[in-house]
Amino acid sequence: MSIQAFDIIFAGNLPSFFTDASSSATSITCLEICGDFLYLGCKEGRLLRCSFQKSCLLPEQTVIITKAINCYSSNSAITQMKAISALNQLLILSNETLAILDLETLTLVRTLKFKSVTCFHLNENPLSEDPFTIEICAGSKRKILFLHLSEEDVKLVKEVSTSLTPSTLVIDGAHICFAMGFKYCMLDILSGDFQQLFDIDPQQPPLIHRVSKGEFLLNGPGGLGVFVLSQGFSDKPPINFSSPVSALAFHHPYVIAVCRQGIGFYSIIDQQCKQTIAIDNVRSIVNGDGQVFASTQIDLFALLSISWETQFEKLLVENRMEEALELAKNAHISSKEREQHQHMLIDLEKKVALQRFASARFSDAMEMFETCNIDPHEVISLYHNQIFSEEDIRRKALFFFVDFLQRWRIKNLTSDQKTAVDMALLKYLAKNDHEGIELFNFIVDCHTEPNETCDCLKSYGHFHCLATYYASRQKWEEAFCIWDRLIKSDIEDSHFAGYSHVAEQLMKCGDISLVWRFSGEILKRDEEIGAKIFTSEKLACVMPRAVIDYLRNYPRSLRIFLEFLVDKKNDEESVHTQLALMYIDDINCTGLNHNNPSHRLTTNKLRSLLRTSQKLELTKLLEKLNTPGFPHEHAIVCGRLGQHSAAINTFINLLQDFDAAEEYCACIEDPKAWNVLLTACVTEAHNQMFDRVVDLLRRRSHQFDVSSALLCLPDSTRFNVIAPFINFAVREILHKRRMKLVEKGLQKMDNFSNKYELIRLKAETFSIQNASYCCVCKKKFVATDGFVRYPNGKVINSNLSMTFLPAHFNISIIFVPN
Repeated sequence: MSIQAFDIIFAGNLPSFFTDASSSATSITCLEICGDFLYLGCKEGRLLRCSFQKSCLLPEQTVIITKAINCYSSNSAITQMKAISALNQLLILSNETLAILDLETLTLVRTLKFKSVTCFHLNENPLSEDPFTIEICAGSKRKILFLHLSEEDVKLVKEVSTSLTPSTLVIDGAHICFAMGFKYCMLDILSGDFQQLFDIDPQQPPLIHRVSKGEFLLNGPGGLGVFVLSQGFSDKPPINFSSPVSALAFHHPYVIAVCRQGIGFYSIIDQQCKQTIAIDNVRSIVNGDGQVFASTQIDLFALLSISWETQFEKLLVENRMEEALELAKNAHISSKEREQHQHMLIDLEKKVALQRFASARFSDAMEMFETCNIDPHEVISLYHNQIFSEEDIRRKALFFFVDFLQRWRIKNLTSDQKTAVDMALLKYLAKNDHEGIELFNFIVDCHTEPNETCDCLKSYGHFHCLATYYASRQKWEEAFCIWDRLIKSDIEDSHFAGYSHVAEQLMKCGDISLVWRFSGEILKRDEEIGAKIFTSEKLACVMPRAVIDYLRNYPRSLRIFLEFLVDKKNDEESVHTQLALMYIDDINCTGLNHNNPSHRLTTNKLRSLLRTSQKLELTKLLEKLNTPGFPHEHAIVCGRLGQHSAAINTFINLLQDFDAAEEYCACIEDPKAWNVLLTACVTEAHNQMFDRVVDLLRRRSHQFDVSSALLCLPDSTRFNVIAPFINFAVREILHKRRMKLVEKGLQKMDNFSNKYELIRLKAETFSIQNASYCCVCKKKFVATDGFVRYPNGKVINSNLSMTFLPAHFNISIIFVPN
């Protein structure tokens, strides 16, 4: 889209600049600007120096150019010139010869010795650090010259041969971009590296212009203006010139191209033509310190740039936000105004981002939202007020909006911004999250106004989420009231997780008053889940007896709670005994159905409790178990009471269960019990168990008293049958005897070692210095008092030896005076 970037003003024609009338037939070939002076090179070899200024007194902005102050004449047309303000000199090219003129008087300073020069260019990015040494590159016959020009002389630094004569060239730093024959090329003047770029369009003249540091603009084939970096490649799209170009200039951010129809202004931001000025036969154009002049053969025009602020305001008026933003980003701003400009850019970026969103450019809008860190209030307000006509766009807008909220939710926002983002996201999830998972996870840590949150959840029927929200805010009573109504089906919510979830929340809250109040509905529906409520660590301070009394109407829950207390090592006999009695009652209820898994499980639990618990009322349980249905359990209790004979006789005579009897003996770890088992099994009534007895003697030989066991065996027992047991017994006796001998020998050796050490210590001598003192009382030793020396070398006064003697020390030597 177009914009007016420059005003063009007629500045006069060539004859009016001469002080005489003898030059009416001449024409302008080139222009140069230095300060407030304009230099005009003419075809007949004349050079004019005129001053110019902008007039603010006239009704319209006008550029006034005075008549020529100085004039220089040569024999040939001046094809190129460049002002060197640092040396107060003007370098001109005429008749393939470089000449240096005085910048003010235009008098000839000297002519350079180099011949057949076709073009030259000053290095605006010099390699030398000397400000008074000007670097120049010049194209000559099949070579490129690199020169150093100073006020006194000119020095040829380097000469590079080329296959053809360069027609035009531009230098930047160490890189020279030049046209040669039908090719554009790049040369590194320091290393000599040479690179061919692309072909020159034969229908157009080769043009090269320096745009910025390390970047050139070339007139490429097909009417393209190609940007080339000094490395030989391009990093931005080319400009598509509307017609063949004859001259180029650059005024940030516009490339000024001269063509047959006039002058075109192309933005390097988007490579589009922003303005065209229709002038015929423009020959040359120059930009000097922001002052732009263009000329035909005899007419001169001033191109006055419109300030970027004016362009910016005009774009805003026309609602061309994005172009205004790009213009502002690329504007040259002074350091004093940079901070204010940055704030303006951020505000504009926000407007552009909102405009992109309103025009359904969602990905571009998101990118700019991230860049300018927009206030989410603005996006939320725009989304709710924006109406998209097409269904597909409405769907994309919704996805974009949710994505925006999720991204902004993890940013470092202010409190009110967090509230706005979370409230918008809550409304979306409440309306669209049909499974309820995202809403349930979101509600726990959202930052929203409580009243608005509750109203929103109620309006969409998310009662379970509402209760979860209350619970996350520690409002347990409100939460359990809602869950209780859901359990009773007074209200409905398809996302309700059931009474098991409520039980978990009761365990988490730890408030016993709420547990008494709301656990009843759960116990009615599932006693196992209800019992788990009372096993929570947060309810550990509650008296177990109160819970037991509360659970009397729920036997399964009571049994689970009692098991929990026993596992937690509760030391109340009544708890352990009550659990055992409940096991007995449960077994009686199942009757004779021993194959029932529940019956077997309860029986195993009862037996385990009877064996391991130390807090049972055994006498009471023995009376309860003295029935035909509990012989095994009766035997276990008899054993706990020390009645081993009764217990083992029950296993052997009544149950005929040798394995159970052996397990019983192994559990109580009493050697007498093994002898009782052996005695009970070797009777004539249990001949069938004799082989098991022999096997038991072989496997558990270390459990029996040998003499008692042999006396229990019948006289008819063959020796080879009990030989393994006898061998073990003999080995054990011999081993014990030998170990006693070894122990006796070791003690004897230890006694000898101690005696030797005592003799050695008594024979050892040592000296005490006069400055030595007791390490306990810090007093010096007195010869008449005596002293004591410990085995570790410490010496103390003798009267302190028994008081401060460490428990692990033995006094080795006591020295007393004679």
